[in-house]
Amino acid sequence: MSDDQAPADRPAERRDLRLALLEAAVASLLELGFARTTTLEVQRRAGVSRGALLHHFPSKAELLVATIEHLAWMRGRDLKERTRSLPAGDERIDAALDLLWECFGGPLFQVTAELTAVARTEPELGRALIRVEIVVHDRIRRQASELFGPAITSRPGYDHAFDLTLHLMIGAASTAMLHGAPGRARADALIARWKTHFPMLLAGTPGREKTHEQ
Repeated sequence: MSDDQAPADRPAERRDLRLALLEAAVASLLELGFARTTTLEVQRRAGVSRGALLHHFPSKAELLVATIEHLAWMRGRDLKERTRSLPAGDERIDAALDLLWECFGGPLFQVTAELTAVARTEPELGRALIRVEIVVHDRIRRQASELFGPAITSRPGYDHAFDLTLHLMIGAASTAMLHGAPGRARADALIARWKTHFPMLLAGTPGREKTHEQ
């Protein structure tokens, strides 16, 4: 590599520049929402040139979808660290559910929920979002498996219980986001009640599931 090569061409600095753009996009989305989060706004917040932004993200849709991936990665890193302090045995269920529910109160869900709504009338964003949603969902499932641990995930009803948990939390988080403090209180109460149902689902109901398949 020659001494006169532009700093942005160096791999480490390219990574730093990309990270700056993603963090600027997160801040803008949370503060301004989708409509006012333009590539120019992200460029301004990140303090980079127009060419540098377009080099990493040629379109707004690509930038915003990459932002979701970035948030999911940060959330996963945090969960992995906190998994080490979770208790063993059945007490782990409540602790894992608390951590999962905490995720739905953070920026990953807020940003994803807004972009999902916008994607209905933004075809380019919708196509990109479908691709990243599969990746993020698989990542959440893997992280949840680590949270609960093999003693719980090996039970016959775990997959069913986890799918119900995920959909319940998405709905509860949507209510909390829309209705503010009163909505959050209702959502918290719902999750607290769910903790009593989750262990009962782990035993599974193979006979009933077989009937549905037929």
